Amino acid sequence: MRKNFKAFVALFAAILLFFSGCSSKQEAKAPKSEVIYQVMVDRFYNGDPSNDDPEVSKGMFDPTHTNWRMYWGGDLKGLTEKIPYIKGMGVTAIWISPVVDNINKPAVYNGEINAPYHGYWARDFKRVEEHFGTWEDFDNFVKVAHENGIKVILDFAPNHTSPADEENPDFAENGALYDDGKLLGTYSNDSLKLFHHNGSISNWNNLKELQDKNLFDLADLDQSNPIVDKYLKDSIKLWFNHEIDGVRLDAAKHMPMEWVKSFANTIYSIKKDVLLFGEWMLSGPTDPLYGYNIQFANTTGFSVLDFMLNGAIRDVFGKGYGFERLNDTLEDTNKDYENPYKLVTFIDNHDMPRFLSLNNDKDKLHEAIAFIMTTRGIPVIYYGTEQYLHNDTNGGNDPYNRPMMEKFDESTKAYTLIKELSRLRQLTPALQYGTTTARYVSDDVYIYERQYGKDVVLVAINKGEKTTVKTVKTSLRKGIYKDYLKGLLKGVELKVTKGNGENLVQDLTLPGNSVSVWTNVRVK
Repeated sequence: MRKNFKAFVALFAAILLFFSGCSSKQEAKAPKSEVIYQVMVDRFYNGDPSNDDPEVSKGMFDPTHTNWRMYWGGDLKGLTEKIPYIKGMGVTAIWISPVVDNINKPAVYNGEINAPYHGYWARDFKRVEEHFGTWEDFDNFVKVAHENGIKVILDFAPNHTSPADEENPDFAENGALYDDGKLLGTYSNDSLKLFHHNGSISNWNNLKELQDKNLFDLADLDQSNPIVDKYLKDSIKLWFNHEIDGVRLDAAKHMPMEWVKSFANTIYSIKKDVLLFGEWMLSGPTDPLYGYNIQFANTTGFSVLDFMLNGAIRDVFGKGYGFERLNDTLEDTNKDYENPYKLVTFIDNHDMPRFLSLNNDKDKLHEAIAFIMTTRGIPVIYYGTEQYLHNDTNGGNDPYNRPMMEKFDESTKAYTLIKELSRLRQLTPALQYGTTTARYVSDDVYIYERQYGKDVVLVAINKGEKTTVKTVKTSLRKGIYKDYLKGLLKGVELKVTKGNGENLVQDLTLPGNSVSVWTNVRVK
């Protein structure tokens, strides 16, 4: 018996040694595969017309959906009703816009009424916004999501409350902060010193100014105030008590990193297996705050939305840049971040024009989707992308990047593409946290390989005309490999041969605007 036990221990040690040899420090920390679907609750689906224009905040609802700055009726019941549709894409987590209680009065800018349909003008972090439903509706949404194997990520905005004007106490609700219905203070009546009173940001490259001044005239909360600190941490505890699974932290660079770290520790003390990522916007490769962004992701307990890769994706697929731009960004960020596998990747979101407003070419959108679904990181699909949803008014900028969801067709090419690649991500750790090797890079063709142990996925994207690549090295063994997508994006068969001790692909012809995915992973 003892001899058998020793043999088992030796075998187990050998297995561990094998996997340690094919995984890096980053891979060891990597999360299980996730595919996130981002939803703006007000613009998704109206499941309960009775909360369209609640008495307590009457007058901010537009049933015609022509005033883009008003509520349009989407709610938690509607989102719950559409969970089977979301699940059908292989989605594992839903990131919802903030559903905390927002101001009950509109803010008027240049004579135009602005309602907080987006959820980022909080008044009470401990209550549910009445336009979206009740605590019962929220709990039922979480319950149904969990029953369908989907996690819930709450967008949380602890940097600020609502629009404020220190000289005009009657402006909207003037940044009012409530604690489960009890008024703590407003921006112009701030006896508890809840807010910073330093004016608005003027230098967007000065980190201290970003953290101590008002973002877009929103009343800036002072997290160093013990009352504010406790209030925000008690609030997030409340939402976790209602069984959420993660947090997208709004305006992350506008709060002190040490406070964000303590906020993350509060969350981890409640729940260990959570998805935490922050919105730290970057202007591009030369952003002077890029180093702080890396420090934030590496030290606070929150990962970040990958704005660096997002910029490269939009340049390459949307603006015609060559694939070197994309490959260089991948190589640089893989070196800079301690765990690039936790970076949250995306093509577009609620703060930028949708991809089809940038480039109204469905082929290029499909290629971009295929890329984020097969590259390192956690991919996010912005609601309606699978239905080609976009509105190009004013270049598709805010608020026109937030249309009402128009249809729920499960047969579109984009929906099918997301579903198939979500399935492949679940089948192989190569796509979850495997190494990335560029096998061929040109202006129009990008061939890259993801590998973990013996699992290999080779991807070829051609965003130009039909072309032939003379020779491609691969870790796939000698043999014939069918396109995993079965020709959905004009993918082709792959023949791997042996030559000079290497596995090679000779004279690989790729159709124009095509994506091919090959793998040795057994697919049933």
